Amino acid sequence: MFRNQRFNLLLLLFFALSVACSPKINKYDSVLDGISAKPEVLAMHRDSVRVDITGSLPLPLLDKNTIVYLYPEYRYGEGALRLGEFKVFDGVYDNITQAVRLEEKIKFPYLEGMERGELALKALVFYKDKVITPKEKSLAPGLDTSPLLTRLGQVIPNEPIQEIGIYIETDFSGYSSNIEREFTVNFPLASAQVPGRSIPAELYNFLSRGEKGYVIEKIKITGITSPEDAELGNPSLATERSNNLKTRIINIKGFTNFKVETDTRTNDWFDFRMLLRDYSGISADQKNEYYEILTSNNNFASKLNELRQKNTYRKVSSELFPRLRAAKVSVSLQNARFSDAEIAASVFKMLQEGEGLEGFTKEHLIYAGQEAKRLQEKERIYLKLTEIYPSVIAFNNLGVVYLNKAQRELDMREKNILINQSISMFREANRIQANSTSMHNLGRAFILRQDYFEAYVAISEASGLEKDESNSFLRYNEGIRGALDILNGDYRLATIRFNRAPENEVNYFNKGLAYFLAEDYKQALIAFEESVQVNREDGYGFYGLALVAAKSADEQALIENLEKAISRSEYLKERAINEVIFKDYLDTPRFMRVFK
Repeated sequence: MFRNQRFNLLLLLFFALSVACSPKINKYDSVLDGISAKPEVLAMHRDSVRVDITGSLPLPLLDKNTIVYLYPEYRYGEGALRLGEFKVFDGVYDNITQAVRLEEKIKFPYLEGMERGELALKALVFYKDKVITPKEKSLAPGLDTSPLLTRLGQVIPNEPIQEIGIYIETDFSGYSSNIEREFTVNFPLASAQVPGRSIPAELYNFLSRGEKGYVIEKIKITGITSPEDAELGNPSLATERSNNLKTRIINIKGFTNFKVETDTRTNDWFDFRMLLRDYSGISADQKNEYYEILTSNNNFASKLNELRQKNTYRKVSSELFPRLRAAKVSVSLQNARFSDAEIAASVFKMLQEGEGLEGFTKEHLIYAGQEAKRLQEKERIYLKLTEIYPSVIAFNNLGVVYLNKAQRELDMREKNILINQSISMFREANRIQANSTSMHNLGRAFILRQDYFEAYVAISEASGLEKDESNSFLRYNEGIRGALDILNGDYRLATIRFNRAPENEVNYFNKGLAYFLAEDYKQALIAFEESVQVNREDGYGFYGLALVAAKSADEQALIENLEKAISRSEYLKERAINEVIFKDYLDTPRFMRVFK
């Protein structure tokens, strides 16, 4: 009984305190109602976020005994970034004033993961001897990090790692082995007359222009026939084709001095086997049945009869035999050159084993580094070049090697060491002779270090070193410069840069992104569509179209383009689910089905 009485007493005391205190304390829960953030959707600008917290405090809640502090903070991940303390009312009371105005400009650094955060506002009210904590207020959900979509060759999860930087290359026309180029001239069924009045354009253009650094040594024409009855009926058809094509070639002005040889290949299945290898019209098992016949010891006629028994013979013969009514043209290009693999492999092996490089000139080493396939090989060769033949080429190209090794390095300490090494190499190359390529590469190194100010200075200097406005390097450099303009918040300037950049899916996308961030959605739409047209396998153009659709409240276009974007890129799929621009659609079933 005593316990029940004590419990009833405590309950009465609790209700008494609630009645006494609630009106005085709970009334402050509305103190933040008139406060908001501008913009309503926070956006990353350069490397920071800017927001204005504005509004008013309700006058009825304020008197000379009241002091109000505000504490904005940005919450993300497992913690929060506190953005200051603001004493917005200190007890100074004016009966004429209708409200206490608040205008605070806040700038805070962007940190990774903030796109999934929230700007919140807390308050403390000191009323006489009491400290009251009103309900906090959410001012802005999430953060628009669209500038981070800028494409600069950075490593993207689940996508191939791109090569970055530019090697200075040399034309080593005299260091390659002989090569051959193959062409096919087709003929009508059972005819030996060369079609048209000349020769096919591809062959004509090649014979006219040749290949840089090579001379045509000889041309070999091999006449062939198809296993069709109309062709088999003329045993000399292959010979006539090769001879007629030879006559046609040497009668063309400028081609009369070519050395032309002729040959024939008849009653032979070699050319058919080559076509069958790449043919996708039948299954692998069906192909194997053909190969068993073609590789048997039977004669040509017996093999043909066996092939004719196959259910797929009509399909295969109708699609492949017409391509055998032809003459094969092999153009041999001569030059007294070393073998590519021989030089690169030999130099690397000798360096690995600590042997001397007797017999190898400076040009040999430069060529070996240029032809080496692996970064490890290039590093050893160019490092040796900097020691015995220091030059712009040696330091620049070694810097590019370090740059690409850093691009692939996961350990941040090792990555920064490699970036610093590349910067040293590019600076040494420019010390020897200021040049646009090494200055561009210096900018790329700063980009990898995320030092976008220094990167912009270097990339701009690289453009300044080029005098020819139509230079392909300058146009490429302007594309990188435009991308840096986006990251630096100069969106309109970026669009001008991209007008001079190469027309590819990356520059079109970056151009669309610049227009999008400048809130010129019409031009953004055009640029994103151009990106899609250049490469429909790339998801970024579709993602850009989805962003524009979201701004235009076009849910149908948003869903269609987003679906195409995330089906092409796992990175864009992960980004889209946290994209603050899509926040109005997150609760719609159509939107969420895209991610299933």
